[in-house]
Amino acid sequence: MASTIITQLQSYVRRYLANKNNIFKCFKQDIIQDKFKNEIMGYHIINDAPIKEAVWEEINKNIVKDVCEISDEAQGNHLSGKDNKFNNWNISNKTAKMNKNKIDISSYRLTKVCSNKSPGIPKDFIDEIEKRDNSFEYYSILLREERKNKNIHYIWCIIPKDYYIFNAKCYEWKRKFGKMKKNKDIQVGWESKYMNITFAMSSQLWFHFNYHDIKKYIIAEVEVNANQLPRLSYSEIYKLHVPNADINDLSDNMISLNI
Repeated sequence: MASTIITQLQSYVRRYLANKNNIFKCFKQDIIQDKFKNEIMGYHIINDAPIKEAVWEEINKNIVKDVCEISDEAQGNHLSGKDNKFNNWNISNKTAKMNKNKIDISSYRLTKVCSNKSPGIPKDFIDEIEKRDNSFEYYSILLREERKNKNIHYIWCIIPKDYYIFNAKCYEWKRKFGKMKKNKDIQVGWESKYMNITFAMSSQLWFHFNYHDIKKYIIAEVEVNANQLPRLSYSEIYKLHVPNADINDLSDNMISLNI
């Protein structure tokens, strides 16, 4: 009897550790799924604007904080690739609008290694990309499909940074030349199968891929109709939680709110 109980406990501990150390199993838990939907809906009770980069960093922390230890927040600073750390997973937060299943995501500015004045060579900017990628292991991407009548379909994905659509060294890089007016036949950037660099945009790296490339990494999704949600202002939320606050308290605390 005792040995059976010990075996069952050992099995439980092994399952617990396996889930804790697997980011996909961890985030597929019901508590995370529910928190994702509630956080997105809650945001749109106050805001009409779609969720974008810095806001997603904060919301993502709220979603996972009940099951993960959170550290190393970037707090809007995008100089490094990492934005958050959930347990031992270093995370780069990204958002993107999806249009007819096509997705474009901005990444690093690479002016130090390639520009219109000094186009560089692929090895230089690939090395720079990989150096910056060392700060994280996973992308936490919030996709949105903006539909009619204030409907927004949000999709949350966790994708390994070395997945083929993000791997700069997996594909041949070709020089990109201008086709019109003063840039005609002049190199204006670099391009490969899933990414490009445009000198005129501070040599920013962009990823371009299709929804079908990443749908296996979906963690959760939710449809929001802002017209069907109740509307609250920041001051109304404050009064709900601090009903006896005077106007001076309200003003001071409103300044500290940053959604």
